[in-house]
Amino acid sequence: MGTGKTIIIAEPTEALLSEMRPFLSGIGLDVIHLKTLKETLITLQGRRVDILLLDSSLLEFGCEFISIIKGIVENLRIIVCAEVNTPEFEGNARQQGIFYYHIKAFGSQDLEMAIASAINYSPHHCGGSIHAPSRQD
Repeated sequence: MGTGKTIIIAEPTEALLSEMRPFLSGIGLDVIHLKTLKETLITLQGRRVDILLLDSSLLEFGCEFISIIKGIVENLRIIVCAEVNTPEFEGNARQQGIFYYHIKAFGSQDLEMAIASAINYSPHHCGGSIHAPSRQD
């Protein structure tokens, strides 16, 4: 039985999709795979989405795109996946109000925990947003 929740995986390849598909199917999430920021924006405008798994390579011009997304879907849980951690990029992403910042080298279990937390997250709980501590190389 599904959760009734939807996740968008926005990445130029299908690496995250392939890696996470067994986990996502196992927990019953509906999955939408998109390859561009434009497709992501159009989909967010026309469909209810609970979680956005966003590959940082799509943010080539900076994290400002995240604030545009937040303007469309205010409480969307955004998980940014980065190949390499840089404190500047992570700081900029966190300032935009992301849910979680994942470094791909930490493996799929870390990402699975972030997704599971995002599924169960309620923006109305006490204590504000859930954010993982900052990680540095």
